[in-house]
Amino acid sequence: MGKILDRVIMPIVLPIALIGLIIAVLMVIGETFLGVYQGGEKDRLDRPELWVGIGILLAVIAIVGFLYTRPKGALGPLDKHVAVGSSPLWADELPKVDATKIRGELGTVDDIQAGFTVYAQSGAIARVLGLLPGGTDYGKRFSGFMYAEGVGYASKELWIPFEAVTAVYPETQSVFLAIKGDETEAYGWNTPPESITRGASRHKPASERVK
Repeated sequence: MGKILDRVIMPIVLPIALIGLIIAVLMVIGETFLGVYQGGEKDRLDRPELWVGIGILLAVIAIVGFLYTRPKGALGPLDKHVAVGSSPLWADELPKVDATKIRGELGTVDDIQAGFTVYAQSGAIARVLGLLPGGTDYGKRFSGFMYAEGVGYASKELWIPFEAVTAVYPETQSVFLAIKGDETEAYGWNTPPESITRGASRHKPASERVK
C-alpha cells in the first residue's frame, strides 16, 4: 500500500484531484456570477455581481487569515514544509563540489591562469581560456574577466567577472564562484562585456556584433 501511495496516488491521482477541485470551484464562482448578473446599464454600485465578487474575496481573505492564525500543529499536513512530495519546491538539489578540489593554500584572482576549472555549487561549469582586463558593464565597474569555455549545460563561451569569485586554489587549479551554476545567462555572462565590444549591447547576437 505504501508503494502505491508514493508511486501512484501522490504523484498522479492527488494532482488530478486538486485540478478537478480547482475547476469545480471556478465553475461554481462563474455560475454564481451568471445567476446574479442583471443586464442593462446600471450604476456601478448597484450591480449584484459586484457585491457577490466582493463577498467571495472577503470570504477567501477570512479563510486564509483564519488558517494563518491557527497554532502550530492544528492544521495537520498543512503545517508541513512539504504537503505533497518528498522535498520542498525550492530545495537545493544541486550536487556538491568535489571536496578534493578544495586543497592547498588559498590564492587570489591574480593566481588564475588558462586551464583552471571554474566551479559553481553544482560542479564544474567552465574552463578558463584566458584573462581579460577590467571595464564597465551594465554601468558597473569590474576589475577583470575570465574568458572561459563552458562545460556541461553552461554556455559555450563565458565572460565571468572577477567579482563573482569566492575562492581560488592554485594547487588544484580551481576557481569557485558564488552561484549555483544555472544563472550564467541570467547574469549576462554568455555575451562579451561592453568594455570588450566597445559599447555594443550585450543583448545583440554575436553575428551582429562581430563583422
